[in-house]
Amino acid sequence: MERQLDLFAAVAQDPAFDTLEAAREAARGCVRCELAENRQQVVFGEGAPTARLVIVGEAPSEADDASGHPFSGPSGRLLGRWLQMVGLSRADVWLTNVVRCRPAAPDGDRVRNRPPRASEIAACRPWLEAELRLLHPEAILCVGAAAGRAIVGRGFKMARDRGQWLRAAGSTPTLATYNPAYVLRLEGAARDRAETEVAADLASVRDRLGLSARREH
Repeated sequence: MERQLDLFAAVAQDPAFDTLEAAREAARGCVRCELAENRQQVVFGEGAPTARLVIVGEAPSEADDASGHPFSGPSGRLLGRWLQMVGLSRADVWLTNVVRCRPAAPDGDRVRNRPPRASEIAACRPWLEAELRLLHPEAILCVGAAAGRAIVGRGFKMARDRGQWLRAAGSTPTLATYNPAYVLRLEGAARDRAETEVAADLASVRDRLGLSARREH
């Protein structure tokens, strides 16, 4: 069942970006917010330009910042297994994030990931809007609450809205599930419950797109 929430403004029609590559090239030099000061590189979205499904996460991880690819490292490997459950691979979808530079904060002798600030999300929004306008996906899968709020609207709540088909910018059917990084932090019964819920959410994505249950890669 689809339910309408208060949405952000519809995806902007920015004539400066006629292709995904043009948007990617422009984003490489982005200095719209302070995240540009400490990044190794901009992590733009990637995948199939004809993707039927766009997957939106929160922000690049340390591994993403180093590799230049979204959903690298352990989270990316888990996401890859999830995609196999709906008969897809990374090459079949478009992977992106709400922000394109790693949000980080000092933590003793190391630097840890932190959630992106509202100002950083707003500054990075034109890149996400350009992607969605150029891709015209049939469905969007948000992984994590930050992605859900950015795509569906400020009223999004993971506990209430996870697994439900909502309407996002441009009226694209959107479903949210847990971020793989969050699931990886869980243990025991909590991890098992989360994996079961994610599997149900992915089955809903599979059914909407008319995909087969599994495919070997």
